[in-house]
Amino acid sequence: MSISRRNFIKSIAGAAATTTAASAIASNSSSLSNTKQRTNEKPKNILIITADQLSRHAVGGYGNKDVQTPSIDQLIRKGTRFNSAYCAYPLCGPSRASFWTGRLPHQNGVHGNNSPDIPETMTTLGELFSEAGYEAVHFGKRHDFGSLKGFDCSEQVEIDLEAPAAFPVNYDSREDVYAEQKSVEYLAKKHDKPFIMAVDFNNPHNICGWVGAFAGPHNDIPGIGPLPPLRDNFENQDEITDRPPAIQYMCCTHHRMHQAAHWNELNYRQYLAAYYHYTKMGDDSISKVLNALQQSDAADNTLVVFFSDHGDGMGSHRLVTKFNYFYEETTNVPFVLAGPGIPVGKQNDELVSLCDLVPTLCDYANIEVPDGLYGRSVLPLLTGETPADWRDAVVSQWYTSREMTIEPARMYRTKTHKYTVYQEGGEELFDIVNDPGETRNLASDPTAKALLDHYRKAFATYTQQWVDPFKALAVYVDEEWRDHEPGYTNHEGACAIDAYLEAKAAGSHT
Repeated sequence: MSISRRNFIKSIAGAAATTTAASAIASNSSSLSNTKQRTNEKPKNILIITADQLSRHAVGGYGNKDVQTPSIDQLIRKGTRFNSAYCAYPLCGPSRASFWTGRLPHQNGVHGNNSPDIPETMTTLGELFSEAGYEAVHFGKRHDFGSLKGFDCSEQVEIDLEAPAAFPVNYDSREDVYAEQKSVEYLAKKHDKPFIMAVDFNNPHNICGWVGAFAGPHNDIPGIGPLPPLRDNFENQDEITDRPPAIQYMCCTHHRMHQAAHWNELNYRQYLAAYYHYTKMGDDSISKVLNALQQSDAADNTLVVFFSDHGDGMGSHRLVTKFNYFYEETTNVPFVLAGPGIPVGKQNDELVSLCDLVPTLCDYANIEVPDGLYGRSVLPLLTGETPADWRDAVVSQWYTSREMTIEPARMYRTKTHKYTVYQEGGEELFDIVNDPGETRNLASDPTAKALLDHYRKAFATYTQQWVDPFKALAVYVDEEWRDHEPGYTNHEGACAIDAYLEAKAAGSHT
């Protein structure tokens, strides 16, 4: 399928809407000339370590007994973990632009993995700390759309890596080796000024390549080892037709779901085994960086922050990798602080956004926080007392991945419920307390109508407060991607992302 003129115009129109809003916000951002440390206290170093595509539900220290994450678990024991941290967008690029700027995607203009950069005038974490006198360095994955401004970024280099046939590696794992090496080298040197160091590891993102390598139904995989059990919410209690069309036809819009559409239960268990394998690879890289920190001259004066840009479907609801769905496995991420001044062995259940990274680190380093951020500092939560004005909901967004389909959607998550809404049509409402696996959509339940109306109004209030143009965003989904009976096992033919990749390879898409 070629990329139609209509699709192109629709995508440009939607991008213009988000970019215009972002530019207006950026023009009101705090000037860097006003950025300074507010006290004369000796600066503390900051080490940020991120994983790509690691769900909170796939970490041993958060309760998963089937995965090995000893380094992350140790960090959790030494610090404070947040249980209800959420990404701003369940896709790499937009999520990263959000946590490096402290702004939601509609504020910074990064609306997908084919997006313009953030406005040049928009302040970033790297700029704030560089202006305050920190040495700001970055190693590993970027995919930042300009939001790493202010960091001195190392190259992304692939290094050869041996791998078992059951767990093939690609650029994700090979780049991690280089990022790991350069991070260790940096920590080993003498540090004459305070630093903020970011290490972005790809793994367990290599699971995406694994799906491609084992696409379609298959039998035993030699050497894969013991297989973990399926998650309790592998099957839903409702029908697929009770979910929004975007969920019903995920196999038509996302090539990884297309490749897994006809998998059986064995294949999903193999998927989980592979996901945990790549997670362990990522944990091994993290271990080397943490060990290097302990042996460095910054060992006793460095705050360590660990989180993931978004999660993974983990086979829950028969979904793999990530895309335009907001289930807990994909949006709820690990978020851990450890180091000077951070309570040890504690956990917190308040609602946190990855947008909170910028104001939290500025607060920790006594740097003035820019105005207009969605994020806010989580440091007050560490006292054990929640501020009276702390948020009662957190949001995540979706617009597009590669502009072959444009399906604006939003998640509005409170402590007890999750409401999602899609511009194409369809809503979801989950009782997270009584149905933590999100197996039953209450949006079509007549007995839940009052509750649904409440969340519709609460969501509308959010859009007004944060000037979110959700209702004005265009939808584009070619009917080709809705032409079979709902459900992944009914899929036939190609999918939208495959069409994009084919067009890109043919040189018809820039």
